Amino acid sequence: MTLVLVGGQRLLRDTTASLLAAEDGLSVLGTFESAADLLSAERARRPSLILLDCDGDDPDGCRSAVAALSSALLQPRIVMLCQEISEEAVRCAIEYRVSGVILKSYSAKDIRAAIGYMATGRTIMPADWQRVLAPPQERQLGLSPRHCQILSLIAQGRRNEEIAGELGISPNTIKFHIRAIYSRLEVRNRVEAARRHAQMTGGAT
Repeated sequence: MTLVLVGGQRLLRDTTASLLAAEDGLSVLGTFESAADLLSAERARRPSLILLDCDGDDPDGCRSAVAALSSALLQPRIVMLCQEISEEAVRCAIEYRVSGVILKSYSAKDIRAAIGYMATGRTIMPADWQRVLAPPQERQLGLSPRHCQILSLIAQGRRNEEIAGELGISPNTIKFHIRAIYSRLEVRNRVEAARRHAQMTGGAT
């Protein structure tokens, strides 16, 4: 697997490149300050993966870089490297169908394992990445992505059996989740839960 590193602080970029180059099966072809530098560089070999540092002062910088690399003729796998998972990073990854998002807290061996997983055509995302896409109020209340799904279906008037069938889990499991939802929302029944959902989402289901 050949890769290049793009963006971020030079010392961190070069250090990460050295660590990854020492891993079996990885070959680092170079490091570049920006996506523009990579795209303008003369390359004898095209990388199969671009590790893009997405931390910087410009919040739109990562999105612009991903867009530029995605539209280039290279068509490599793009992996976003972030200090922490964020809504913007997740939405960018989904929009441009990048191969993954990995965190800087990962070890070189963790990154190597993630790259190997992505080489099979699968996508890597940090644990709990779905939570950052939930509305702020739902995050504050501690609702999991599954809770949010069930709450939305309750608000649509679905019965437990219908919800269980749609989500592919047992009615008893649905009852367990609903009890947890009621507790977190401090409501007593489906009507109150639906009303609370409408308040949190502005009426959207």
